[in-house]
Amino acid sequence: LRSFKLTPYASQAFKLQRHKLQTSRSVTMADVEKIANEGAVQKSEVYQDPKAKFQYEEKNGGWYLGKMPVAPEQGFKAKEIQLLSFARPHMRGFHLAWASFFCAFVCWFAFAPLMFFVKQDLDLNLSQVFTTNILSVAGTVMCRFAIGPLCDKIGPKICQFSLLSWIVVFTLLGMSVNSYWSLCIVRFCIGFGGAAFVVTQYWTTSLFANEIVGTANATTAGWGNLGGGVTQMLMVAVYAFMNQTIGLGQEDSWRMSFLVPAFITGVVALGIITISDDSPRGDLTYLYREGVLARKTATQSARLGMLNLNSWTLGVQYACCFGVELHINNTAALYFATKESFNVGPLDAGVIASLFGWMNLFARSSGGIMSDLGNKFQGMRGRLIAQSVCLIGEGVLLIVFSHQHKISSAIPALVAFSFFVQATEGTSFGIVPYIAPEGLGGVCAVVGAWGNIGAVCWGMMFKFGYLGKFDKGYEAMGYIIIASAVFSVFMRIKGQNHMFGTLE
Repeated sequence: LRSFKLTPYASQAFKLQRHKLQTSRSVTMADVEKIANEGAVQKSEVYQDPKAKFQYEEKNGGWYLGKMPVAPEQGFKAKEIQLLSFARPHMRGFHLAWASFFCAFVCWFAFAPLMFFVKQDLDLNLSQVFTTNILSVAGTVMCRFAIGPLCDKIGPKICQFSLLSWIVVFTLLGMSVNSYWSLCIVRFCIGFGGAAFVVTQYWTTSLFANEIVGTANATTAGWGNLGGGVTQMLMVAVYAFMNQTIGLGQEDSWRMSFLVPAFITGVVALGIITISDDSPRGDLTYLYREGVLARKTATQSARLGMLNLNSWTLGVQYACCFGVELHINNTAALYFATKESFNVGPLDAGVIASLFGWMNLFARSSGGIMSDLGNKFQGMRGRLIAQSVCLIGEGVLLIVFSHQHKISSAIPALVAFSFFVQATEGTSFGIVPYIAPEGLGGVCAVVGAWGNIGAVCWGMMFKFGYLGKFDKGYEAMGYIIIASAVFSVFMRIKGQNHMFGTLE
């Protein structure tokens, strides 16, 4: 309310009533036209608190900060995604949001492509490997629930810096694991950094207007998830450099490899805390303190988001896309290396598995674009239809992938399946901003946490039902994913149409 004067329509209605009282007669059409003309003059009057860090200007019939067009009625959120810009606050926040999640993802799954060697040197069995995989994603669940509301309280910048700092410490400790239990503890603690995803989605939702928020969220999350593919290649390449170029032994090579992701993540963390902003008007802690924005509490945000049934319904579907991605990141390299008909070595298996993550370069953004297009033509029903179509495509293609016995056909099947996995993640977070705008942090927390709950469930399913039978496990996952598309029918978002077109 502090950002604006009365809207033109509210102002005109007030004037009409005042005019009627002052003249003690009925209001004529002439009165309406006169007051409407006065309202047109005042239409461009937008209040900006002088204490806000950024001041916007009106020009060429719109509002801008530099070359960035903004929507003042949405808190000066950006109306465009200018990828080649690094200007504050919108595009700098955009780039640091995806870069921070990218680094978190690289550290989070740094063990996965090296697990073939770690398993040998720590004398682990396959069941123990799956336990560490499960713990690596389980550690994220409660952290995601907590971090969303904290974004509303202290801002995404501080939250993301804290998470990345935590990751750096435990990634370095990964160099010193010497037993099954120490590996479990380190992977569990590194997993806390997976909550960086919630912060990323909160941050971009705070910076970009509703018309493009689906694309913005999908792009930052997709490029962040790209870290899952890059880490498969990066860690293998660093290991090869340590082992073949420097001449270190197998064990010393995989241990020293963790220096690289830890260093890169530390640099990005410093960039976030020093040169970025929480929102279009500055950092939230400053805006709260100066009274520019009404202060939100973590409890309030959590209540609004976590008590909304739509958050949990969408969360189940998110478990069937992002949860699947996490599970594939943990198992793909091992699957390619151990399936005899593929005839692939451990280093090549890591490179092939990285193709799954590389699809994030554009696939998740494609899902966001589909969601925004659906919204343009069908409103929320269009977004829900896009969500269901992508889930069905994902499930079908995972079943196809599970039936491949030659590496030449398994790779294209993996790539096609990966596209729909990431696209579904994009359509999911095209819906998130509408569920409970006042409790955005809580909604992001619930939906994001369900992604990791899904990964834990898939890991448990494989550990106790499909150990050594990955292909059968993947096939069962495909059928479950297809069934999850039905949940779109039960979505009822206030003020939006649903699958059957009735406004709630």
